[in-house]
Amino acid sequence: MNDRDHHATSPRANRRSTTLSSGVALALALAAASAGAAQLETLVVDVAGQSGYPTYRAPQLIVDFFGGNGVGLPSNGLPVGGLPGVERGKTAATGPLLDAASASGAGVGTFGPWSANGSSSANAIYGKVGAAGSGSMVSFGDANTVAGFEAAALFSDSMTVPDAVRNGQHGSAVLHFTIDGSLAVSGPGAAAIFANYRKDSGPVFTLMTASIQAGTATFAPQTGSGRAGYTVTPTSISGAGVFDTVALDVVFGTPFELTFGVFAYAIPRLGSADSSFASTALLTGIDIFDAAGRPIDDFSIVSGSGTFYGANGVQIAAVPEPTTAALLATGLAGMLAAWRRRRGTTGAT
Repeated sequence: MNDRDHHATSPRANRRSTTLSSGVALALALAAASAGAAQLETLVVDVAGQSGYPTYRAPQLIVDFFGGNGVGLPSNGLPVGGLPGVERGKTAATGPLLDAASASGAGVGTFGPWSANGSSSANAIYGKVGAAGSGSMVSFGDANTVAGFEAAALFSDSMTVPDAVRNGQHGSAVLHFTIDGSLAVSGPGAAAIFANYRKDSGPVFTLMTASIQAGTATFAPQTGSGRAGYTVTPTSISGAGVFDTVALDVVFGTPFELTFGVFAYAIPRLGSADSSFASTALLTGIDIFDAAGRPIDDFSIVSGSGTFYGANGVQIAAVPEPTTAALLATGLAGMLAAWRRRRGTTGAT
């Protein structure tokens, strides 16, 4: 077992390459598409209230893919046990998939009146996901105080590495994800980020995780180039780094499914908590190796979603800013007018 295949569960106090012919490539694309439905998924949870219910739970998505960490919700009804707040999941076959929510509330606990407010957001497209939660709390709650703000985002996509020479042979793939963001906690609250992945229906691996709990910060993996990109203090963690999956077994010409997701939560207690990883958890590189472990430089990947993946990770089409599009349109119009003037002058002579 390595740094990537653990699940850190919060205690109850946290509240829980050869070119193929077009016909063969098309057949492989159809096989990849039918191997598993590509899907995007988001979850936002924001709650602030005093509960008298004794049983608490985590959202099913969090239990299934992230190990049950985060905000513990009263299980006596939805969205959050009758308390002020939101618990909402979304799925889609195409992206971007976006969601955001907020909540504010107050209660009277063992230590007297308290109040809290905050928000969360999630975003997902194939090859890139983000999540964030942030909130603050005035005064102390107790064991029945539910105040927390969290979000998760995932993508699942089938991938096929076609190779006319190696089809049917085993190889391996290592994926590289660039993750950037920050955690900050003032007071005895908690904040965390998890980045997890899974191949097919196999075990869930933790690619990277960072957390702050009551003035104690943890980060995993503890060493490596990805860890070196982060600055860790008892009350804050911030930076950016590239984190690598374990070598995933692949069979050339046969689709496999990759699921990757991030989960961020903030649980304030007499202060503020923030987990800001909404900007980037991006697939920025893929290495493919043959059965002998030799790298293959010239490879292609056919995906169920139709997304283009390659050696540089996912290729995300850039959308021009409105001002850029306007300038481009103005320039094209000017060029067309000049061409017409030249054509008119030539015709006149």
